[in-house]
Amino acid sequence: MVSSGASSTSAASSPLSATPSAPPARTAPAGPARTVTGHGLSRRRALALPPAIAALVALGGCGGFGDSTQAKAYDTDAVHREVPLQDAPAAPEAATACASLSESLLRSHLDADPAANTLACPVGMALAVALLYAGSHAPADGVDELLGVTADGSTDATADTVRDLTWSALQNALLVYEPTETQLENFDPKAIPDFPLLHIANRVLLIDDPQVEQSYLDAARQWYAATTEHATRGNAKATLDAWAERHTGGLIESSGIEITDDTRLVLQNALLIAAQWVGPFDPYNTQDNDFTLIDGSTVTAQLMHEDLSLPYAQADQWQAVRLPYLDENARLGMDVILPNSGTAPTDLPEGTWAEASAALDAVEQDPDLRREVQLALPTLDLKPGSVDLLAFLDAQGIALDSLEHIGKGLRVDQAVQQVRLMVTEEGTVAGALTEIGVADSAGIPEQDEPISFIVDRPYVLRIVDQLTGLVLIEGVVMDPTAE
Repeated sequence: MVSSGASSTSAASSPLSATPSAPPARTAPAGPARTVTGHGLSRRRALALPPAIAALVALGGCGGFGDSTQAKAYDTDAVHREVPLQDAPAAPEAATACASLSESLLRSHLDADPAANTLACPVGMALAVALLYAGSHAPADGVDELLGVTADGSTDATADTVRDLTWSALQNALLVYEPTETQLENFDPKAIPDFPLLHIANRVLLIDDPQVEQSYLDAARQWYAATTEHATRGNAKATLDAWAERHTGGLIESSGIEITDDTRLVLQNALLIAAQWVGPFDPYNTQDNDFTLIDGSTVTAQLMHEDLSLPYAQADQWQAVRLPYLDENARLGMDVILPNSGTAPTDLPEGTWAEASAALDAVEQDPDLRREVQLALPTLDLKPGSVDLLAFLDAQGIALDSLEHIGKGLRVDQAVQQVRLMVTEEGTVAGALTEIGVADSAGIPEQDEPISFIVDRPYVLRIVDQLTGLVLIEGVVMDPTAE
């Protein structure tokens, strides 16, 4: 176990990396759960560690942090289990539920402010909730349905095993794009790498001296590769901010969690994606164009223009294209769903956005069904701000309670997500941070003329992984010129 800091995060911060200085890892033995505190390690355990780490442990939980952005590694011997996708009992259902959750969140915010841009990271939301209930036999009512992992008679697995197996496998399936530590350290959003980068990290930060079940920390590591660290209350915000900035490539600069006197631990999930288009747009073809807002007024947006052969689908109320990324696995792409003129994205019936992606999936299977598309697509740099996930879930009738598997007398008092999305001639960069604070108490048209696909009015975009069906980033763009 090693000390983890913002300026020099250890390999333990990467879901695929084992901690280099840790003793040989072993799976936590079966048996009754044991409760640990923020100090966590016995003196005997501390002396068994490498000298530098043992010295940190001997300092206890109230000092010895040095840089205020640093946190100390915490005791768990559990080994991350790399579950293959084929062993996930409910992967398709989970991906569908994830997309539905995202659409509900975006629609709820557009109901409150119909003219606002809104972004979501569906997989980040799902993984954060799954992490909250890692190893739990009795999650809050509605959580398993929310995650699409309700156990049925077709499997012998228990509900908690279905949940953890499924979401662990989905997370692992995305780690084929995981960057090296050097790539993450030197990430520059203005220099998109030649091949897709997709970084996912999970973390449990314990604050001061909470009573936490060791079995929960072990499950968080085993299923979700979560690092567990410990910080003093005075250092907690700084270390949350530093972790967020590092693991989102600097796109999200600070945590959305407010540290209060009651905060006992914080769960963080970060996602960073950067991918080039298969064929970059020629920047000389980027032009000022009118973009019609929902109220009928216009703004001047920068639209990239290119004639491309793309998967294309349409229905009565919309048309859609899929822009592939330069990806040797041929998995990642951005779906752009353009409602008919005069139709807002939220005027489309619920489920339409996912139906459009499914129609594009069908076209993707047959290259002969691609269409020549005269595409005009806005450049973007959007960061709408924090989204209150707790209020949203409360409105859905889901209270994130039943936390006895973590510790006694705990409640979720904050759940927030921040997303930033950049779309340029070269490709796409997006970062997302999802956090939970725990406190006390189609149809295919005829092949004829090229399709004119001018994105000059509000539209939906979805960055999708075609292998798992997961939506990584989803958004409704009402005004591409908004700051």
